[in-house]
Order: sequence, then structure tokens, then C-alpha cells
Amino acid sequence: MRNPTEFEVTLGRFVRSKLGTDTRVVRFADDGEKNDVFIVSGRDCPVKGVTSYGSVGLANCIQHSGSTPVNVELLGACAAALLQFDNLVASCVFESMKNGANIAYGSFIENILDQYRLSSTLRHVTFVAPILWDGLDKAVVGEKTVYWLLMLPLSDSELTFLKQNGIDALEKVFEKMQIDIFDINRAPAL
Repeated sequence: MRNPTEFEVTLGRFVRSKLGTDTRVVRFADDGEKNDVFIVSGRDCPVKGVTSYGSVGLANCIQHSGSTPVNVELLGACAAALLQFDNLVASCVFESMKNGANIAYGSFIENILDQYRLSSTLRHVTFVAPILWDGLDKAVVGEKTVYWLLMLPLSDSELTFLKQNGIDALEKVFEKMQIDIFDINRAPAL
């Protein structure tokens, strides 16, 4: 098992400072131990009864926002009682590291929730602005600017809508329907 780099330690401290006082860090690795990521979790953040998760390690792989290269990390949040949500965050990171999935605003990963059977209604994820955490939209560490994106689980119908209409239109639907993004078994908004 490798130790985190100085960049990852600094980034991890920054994430921990934003996810509350009750945090922990767990290293996840793929089956061959070739790729790894650290997942920081914080209980009762951003609200009581919710656990937030932040990745540290995805920024080592360049993502693209259009043609612009960017450094990205992921955030996620769910009801605190749900187990394996940290595995889901790590799996999204591994989809990028191992399979080349581009993680950017409005991009998506299909069928990733099926790996853990976390939800009876949601199967996919998309990535949106992390509006739930104060001051956790970007960080400058050394010469890198790192942007965080919120991993948001989607239903089949929501993914179809996203593909046809784009992320801005889907976010408007979510806002209108006032979806509970912390409920991994929420009803589809469409």
C-alpha cells in the first residue's frame, strides 16, 4: 500500500476541513492494486443525518470540460445509514482512471449503481456543481486548481432526459420537483 503524496495530503486536509469535525479517510484500490483513491467521509454534513464523501486522487487524471483540461475531484452525499456509498464514489473515480470516463459537469456514467445494488430506483450518475458545501467548489494546491463536482444518482428516465435535453434542463426539473438528493431510493423526477 502506497502513502499519499504531499499533494494528496494537502488536498485531503482541505476536504476534511469542509466536511466537518467527524471525518475519516479510507483508501480504496482496484483488484490489481494498480489504481487507488482516498475517500474522505464526514458525518452530519452538510446536514444532520447525512454523510458526505469526497475523493482525493482523481485530480491526478486530467478530465476535460469541452476542450479545456481540468483537475476534478468528486463529492457525494446520502443518508448516513446507507452503507457502501463510499464504494460508489471510488468506482466513479476508477471508471475514469481505468476506463477513460470523462468526469465533467453534465457528463454521466451509466449503470454504476448496479454494482452495489444501492438503489431500487436509480442506476446511473451525473456530475453537477457542489452547491451543498460552503467553500468546496475549488481549491488551489501548489500549481493545480482542483474543482469538485457533486455525483448525483439518476434513474433511467432522468438519464434519457439528460441525453436529450442537457444538464441545465435536468437541473431545472430537479429544482422544480424539489428532489431529495440524499435519498438513494427517491422516486424519479420524470
